[in-house]
Amino acid sequence: MRKSYSLRRRLIVTVLLLEVALALGISGATLIYTRHDQFRAFDLMLRGRADSLLGAVQDAEDASDTVKVDLHALDLRRGDLWQVVEQNGRVLAQSARWTPDCREAILHGQYRNFRLHNGHYRGIVLHGVRQIDADDGGPGIARPVTIYYAASVHHVYEEVQRAGQFLLLANGILLLITGTILVFLLRRGLAPLDHLNRAAAQVQPSQPLFRTPEDVALVEELGALAATLESATLRLDEGFRQQQIFLHNAAHELKTAVTIVKSSLQLLASRPRSSEDYHAGLNLCLADCGRMEELVQSMLLLARLEQPALRAQTVCNITEAALAAAAQFERMAQSGQIELHAETDDPAWVPVDAEAAATLLSNLVVNALQHTPPARNVWIRVQTQPGNVRLQIEDQGEGIPPEDLPHVFERFYRGDRSRSRATGGTGLGLAICKAIVESCGGSIAIRSQPGKGTCVDVLLPASQHHRA
Repeated sequence: MRKSYSLRRRLIVTVLLLEVALALGISGATLIYTRHDQFRAFDLMLRGRADSLLGAVQDAEDASDTVKVDLHALDLRRGDLWQVVEQNGRVLAQSARWTPDCREAILHGQYRNFRLHNGHYRGIVLHGVRQIDADDGGPGIARPVTIYYAASVHHVYEEVQRAGQFLLLANGILLLITGTILVFLLRRGLAPLDHLNRAAAQVQPSQPLFRTPEDVALVEELGALAATLESATLRLDEGFRQQQIFLHNAAHELKTAVTIVKSSLQLLASRPRSSEDYHAGLNLCLADCGRMEELVQSMLLLARLEQPALRAQTVCNITEAALAAAAQFERMAQSGQIELHAETDDPAWVPVDAEAAATLLSNLVVNALQHTPPARNVWIRVQTQPGNVRLQIEDQGEGIPPEDLPHVFERFYRGDRSRSRATGGTGLGLAICKAIVESCGGSIAIRSQPGKGTCVDVLLPASQHHRA
């Protein structure tokens, strides 16, 4: 099970970690550059000191034309390691701390750091030539010399360390300041989210609609979410309202049916009657109970169709179902002197189970036959289209008044209640048809002209998989 977390804290920690990583990266790059720059200056210093030693090599003014190092004019640090050697290997001068292993260390660590005498050094080897006895414009005698020079880099490390300490302190102060500002800005920036949360918490059964706070509507991302919440609560409120109307109408219909049965029984019990009267009265009660049972079954079917988990995942041949409906209601059409026509294409498979398809067709065909006068026609048409199947039930009946047309799919809606009572309708037939069609992703619409007829247009998605 995943734990809950705070979006605000996560954002603060994420931004602070990014700042720390950025500060460490900048500090590291700065320290690397500082170290490189310090050692470059240090190498220039080493070269300058080696050059000064080379300049201090002078003619010894003896008979053998040797050279010497005049140290009086030099200002060398006491801790430096150096040695001046002639080409023949004769040492002209060296520092007080010079040891035999210093030369090897400098040769291997030229312009590189090495460890010697429990310290860190950096060295250079300089080869030079001194001219002696160059009097009277002559070229003189060339005396090649080699200078080994190394100095401690301790102060360079101290400079880099001080730079690192300064960067650490500066970045720490900067992180503290930016962190404080960040917390303030995030709290202020996420305040509309808190307002949205409080507004959503106020949605209750007594107040089902969500109202978007003004500051939330100004935030582009939250505005879209708030609009979605408003739309969702509006749909939920409409659903609750429809549910309440449905329960009210269902209770009213059941109460009416029970009242009729009760009145019939009371009438039979009001005085002694003949067996024929009792038989006729009981038959009327049975008919009323049949209508009550039909109403309950329609309500249960409608409730089942509106639950997605219970919708059938099978397919059926709607062409075959249309032909079966035409055959089933042919006698009803003949008794009303109505011509019932079935016009179908090739077999068309749709994602509706056979029982639901039969219910859909029977409701639509019965409605058309009940509202069509004698000597008129009713058509059942099935047409295949690319990706869809169109089912049409058209009649030449009395039509539907324009004011009733927007409400025909509402539960228990009856435009003419006296006519509906006469035909025995429950007011749920078209609502059931709509639920069946929409359960498979289709659509249903009605076109009607009073006095000319009505056409119910059903568009169903064609199924790619069907039973053999």
